[in-house]
Order: sequence, then C-alpha cells, then structure tokens
Amino acid sequence: MSNEQTSRDQMNYERIIDSLNPQMRGGDNDRVGMLKRVLAKLHHPDQQFRIIHVAGTNGKGSTGTMIAQCLHQAGQKVGHFSSPAMVDQREQIQIDGCLIEKSAFAATYEKIVQQLPDDLNADDLTVFEWWTLIMLQYFADQKVDWAVIECGLGGQNDATNAIEAPKLAVITHIALDHTRILGPTIKDIAQAKAGIIKPGTGAVILAPNQDQAARAQIIKRAQACQVPVLDSEKTVQLTVLDQSWAGTRLQLKLPGAELECHFNMLGTFQLDNLKTALTAVAWLNQAELEITPERIAAVLANIVIPGRLQKIGTQPLSFLDGAHNPDAAVRLIQTLDQLGHPQKLVLVLGFLKDKNVAQMVQTYQKLNAQIILATPDQPKRAMAAKDLQQYLSNALVIADAWTAYQKAVALAGADGMVLVTGSFYLIKEIEARI
Repeated sequence: MSNEQTSRDQMNYERIIDSLNPQMRGGDNDRVGMLKRVLAKLHHPDQQFRIIHVAGTNGKGSTGTMIAQCLHQAGQKVGHFSSPAMVDQREQIQIDGCLIEKSAFAATYEKIVQQLPDDLNADDLTVFEWWTLIMLQYFADQKVDWAVIECGLGGQNDATNAIEAPKLAVITHIALDHTRILGPTIKDIAQAKAGIIKPGTGAVILAPNQDQAARAQIIKRAQACQVPVLDSEKTVQLTVLDQSWAGTRLQLKLPGAELECHFNMLGTFQLDNLKTALTAVAWLNQAELEITPERIAAVLANIVIPGRLQKIGTQPLSFLDGAHNPDAAVRLIQTLDQLGHPQKLVLVLGFLKDKNVAQMVQTYQKLNAQIILATPDQPKRAMAAKDLQQYLSNALVIADAWTAYQKAVALAGADGMVLVTGSFYLIKEIEARI
C-alpha cells in the first residue's frame, strides 16, 4: 500500500471516529430493537458465523480472550470484540489477534451508512452502537468461523444483544457496578446480564463463586429459555501446584482432558476466569471441535492480557490492573496478600467519579502502601486527583498519570513494587508509554 493511500485511510478513519455520537445509551430499552432493524437491512451479518456471547461485571476480557485463543489454536478463524481498548480503539475489533485495518473500518462504516433504515441517520447511533455494527459486518465480510463478543454494559439492553441466539452464553462474575443504569442490587444486575440468554442458545456457562441471588436469576432465565446451565465450578477441577509473581503451575481436569501446565496470568480471580473459559472449551469439544490438552496448555503458557495484572517492570516489580469497582479491588488485594509483596509498595490510584470511589479507597487503605493520586484520561467522567484527596488526605497528588508512575518507580526503589490501578482510563496512559 502506498504512503498516500495509508494517509488517506488514516484521515478517513479519524474523520469517522471524530464524528461518532459520544452518548452512552446502554441502559435504554429501545435501542436493541433499533439495532435489530439495522441488522435486518444488512441481511443479518450476525447469523453468518457462530457466536459466544459474554456478559458479567468482572472477568469478561480475560475469559473472552482465553476462549478466543483456544478456538484459534484449534485452527478456527476467530473474531473477538472487547472493550475498553488500552492504546488503540481498533483493539476492540480483532480477528486472530490482528486489529481491524483503518481502511476496513472506514469501508465497513460507509457500507452500513448506505443501508440504514430510512428513518435513521449516522448520528442516531452512539459510538458503541457503531462499533458493534461495524464489528458484526466486518466479521461477516471476513468470514470468521466464530466470534467471541463481550457485552459493553449489562446484557439485556446492551448493543451487542441485537444478535440472534448465540451458540454459547457465558456469564462471568457478577458484582455491583453501573448501578445507576442496571439497578441497585445484585439481583437487578444479574437479571440484566442474563438477558443475553435466548431460546436456541446451546448452553449457559456460569462462572464460579456467584452470589446466590445472581445465580438464581441466571438459572431462572435459562429455564425460561429452555437452555442448559453448566456450572464451571463443578465442570473443571483445578489444583494450584505452585504460585508466584512469575505465574502459576496448575493441575487441570475437565471433561475429556487432563493436563499439568504453566498459567501465565496472575490473580486468584484469574483462576475463576480460567474455569469459566475451560468449561466453554469442554462444551465446544463435545459439540464439534478438537481443542486438545496440548493446545490448551500452549494458550495458557503464553497468554498476556493488557491491563490485567500486567507486568511492565522488574526493578521495581511494576503492574497495571484495571480493577474499577469494589469487587475487583477486593480480589486484587487478595492476590497481593496471597503472593506477597515487597515491604515498599507504592500505589498509583485514579478513578472515574461515577464509580464507588469511597468503598474502593477503603479497600486500598488496608494495604501498607504509599499512595499517589492521578487523574484518568476521561475528561467527562474522571475524578480529579485533587478531589480524590478528600478520601486520602496523606496521599501525594500528581495529576498526570505518566509522571505519577515515574514518581512511584523512584519511591519504590529497585526492590519495591508499583501497582497502578482504579480505572482502565488511567492504566492505558501508562501502557501507551511503555
């Protein structure tokens, strides 16, 4: 491709991105029907490949990535839709680990614009709705075999729920988050997430350690749709043989496969995500595929997921983690306690103001750590570091995330540890500079 063509593609892509409607309408119950009408005009691209639909409060990205990589290892062409992106927005739409090209994004956008129902124009669709439509059409055009599609927010009224019944519905850990949109209780949130279960879905995969109220709502929905539920806690047996900041040695037993392997991910919560993903793999093997123990082991040994206890330095040990709600914060602290950490621990914290900041701060205060406060790169939703100081009066305020990280490294020293957490919008600023 010529430099001139590359430059044109860049301009077209950026022009489209800048034009997209930034509204968040994920909780509105009228949007899914509208998107179904658009998909009908496009001749149902979502029906041209098999879909694994993933909903949940925490663990969607890790679980979805493990499933997608296992499918790829089995020789399948696999689309993966996830959010948020860390550095490049195109990370949200990938096929076999490759980001959608800017030229393909622009061409797919134009294709959809020309096919919109007569009563809709481009501005009527929000940015996430556009990414969802472009993803579905692009995957169809590229003739993927499977697509692992993660909900953005909720389930029932999420843009991704415009698809027809998926082959598999996967429900990861459910906790309190987005309560203003999804409802104030675990029951309300579970009810919203369970909305991805439809008549005709092959099975529902349920993550371990679910709240009983959440579990009851999911089973109720599955029974109403006559869809079997597979409990990953009962399906996959997992024994930790050894665990350190270098990874985990595991003994795994699932239907049709036993293996001992290295798991490159860190965190007690990742073991739950692994059980969930492997339950999906077991179902896929029984249905039609051959994902061998060797292929599973290869995926687990090499998997790296940006922003999920992602190691970015060794002297000091430095990690990025996107824990952005109280449940994720508690699980992150559990991992620190389990694996142990150097005496000198420095946290860089930043939150969005629509999160339960007070509860997360209370969790992090339990650590014997020096804390630096930074402002996430999200102008409308970020809590300014100086405002966050009302919760942490002894913390150091350095609004710029990269400068805060550099200061944390200096304070920790070669033998210490740095952890940047609280928001994906915070940690992606560090990821972009590493």
